Amino acid sequence: MLSSVQALTALHALLRHPHVGRERIVAYQNEQLRRLIHHAYQHVPYYRQLFDRHHVRPEQIRSVEDLALIPITSRRDLQDLPVEEIVMKAVNPTSLIPSRSSGSSGRPLTVRRSWLEERLHNAYRWRALWSYGLRPTDVHAYVMLARSPRAEDNRLLHRLAEAIGLGRFVVVNCFQSPGDILKDLKKIRPHVISGYASAMAGLAQDIDPAELRAFHLHFVGTGGEMLTPPMRDSIEQAFGAPVYDTYASIEFNILGWQCRQTGAMHTCDDGVVMEVLNGVRAVEEGEEGEVVGTDLHAYAMPIIRYRLGDIVIKGRSACSCGQPFSTIRSLQGRTIDYFHLPDGSLMHPYELGMTNYPWIREFQITQERVDRIVMRIVSGGGQVGREIVSLKHAVATKMGPGVEVLVEEVATIPVESSGKFRPFRSLLSSSGSDVAGTNRGG
Repeated sequence: MLSSVQALTALHALLRHPHVGRERIVAYQNEQLRRLIHHAYQHVPYYRQLFDRHHVRPEQIRSVEDLALIPITSRRDLQDLPVEEIVMKAVNPTSLIPSRSSGSSGRPLTVRRSWLEERLHNAYRWRALWSYGLRPTDVHAYVMLARSPRAEDNRLLHRLAEAIGLGRFVVVNCFQSPGDILKDLKKIRPHVISGYASAMAGLAQDIDPAELRAFHLHFVGTGGEMLTPPMRDSIEQAFGAPVYDTYASIEFNILGWQCRQTGAMHTCDDGVVMEVLNGVRAVEEGEEGEVVGTDLHAYAMPIIRYRLGDIVIKGRSACSCGQPFSTIRSLQGRTIDYFHLPDGSLMHPYELGMTNYPWIREFQITQERVDRIVMRIVSGGGQVGREIVSLKHAVATKMGPGVEVLVEEVATIPVESSGKFRPFRSLLSSSGSDVAGTNRGG
């Protein structure tokens, strides 16, 4: 796994890298990549078999350009394997920190990291937030999916930091009404608020701007969904603070963060190798392509040439602001359809809790009418009749009285003609960018 020395070296590098030349970033990427590839081949059964099957030797991968020799891995490739095949040998998977993807792709995946790896990945995120003005003693409120406490939250280092007022963050359940979210924020008295773009836009629409401006925020952070220009304008005007967008995933943590000067997104080049591909071809600046990522600091469960499923427009190889990070101009296709409820309100589809069903390998949920939901499910195999009955009941309860829920077990779920996969679809035409004053409970 990632050693303490490696973690400290990476931490020192991530603090230094905004001030170095582009060539230093490229050299660092290549060095970390060589170390990662050798580790994965020696210690992770999946990658050893993958490399051998395609006649790839670790010593062939000397730089980022050589990554094309390695086949791309999909979520399904990893979902189908026993956990012992995808984590390093001699490591007990139960000792690792599991994080299950939100399901925004329709194909949830559990990613496992060591405690040190988790801290290092979070440090890259904090670097982005520090560049916006977050300070170590600030209180940071996250308006997002509420999560249960995890064992690592009780680590001595974590408790000490909280005790002396460092790195304080509080999660506020985004599925509450805007009024209840405001009540929680007033108790917390944050210096920074981050959350889903639609949740921030909902607050901006529903709450008196004087209440929001009273927080005197350093900035508002958004992520997880597409931030449209009207949403950005609404949030900035209501909160009286700048809005900065970030690009992150469970698989990689922070992938990019908005440049304050140019508006493009800096790519986290010293943490991730981000390829933007059209098929197998690397796209040029200004072209649209699919994100394939390699995590440079994931050793417990390496993620190498992993198809994330996001579509972006590639930017410059180094940002014109002077920092050495490459950029992406925009992230395409992360707008999420909301579901209409019989009482006239809207519900974020994450509230259905699809990540709570580990037997589901892939899903797509379509709202055909206010009173009709169709769920297509690809299971992990075996007899799941009882699980399907339980799932149907849970979704029907969430949607409310009078809503018919149909569950279809299928072998595969095709992508749309655009080549994109939409796990949540409403035929009643409502996306996150339309949400204003109609959140459930409001």
